[in-house]
Amino acid sequence: MSSPEISSLSWGSMKVAGCSSRYKDCKVWPGGSRAWDWRETGTDHFPGVQPADLEEVLKKGIDLLVIGRGMSEALQSSVGL
Repeated sequence: MSSPEISSLSWGSMKVAGCSSRYKDCKVWPGGSRAWDWRETGTDHFPGVQPADLEEVLKKGIDLLVIGRGMSEALQSSVGL
């Protein structure tokens, strides 16, 4: 099973193929996607992506993880992969 395609991307808006809503930020994995609310884990541009942000997606059995940094590449990562 493959991950849904990100069918369009613009400032503050992502459209995932097969999903009726648009996301500001999202997590995508084989068979699904959901909104990514940074407040869930204290994510902000700095310190960046938190380990807890990745746990949900890693549990889906992914082979490859891609973390976007945003349109201005401002999102940092505190995760050592």
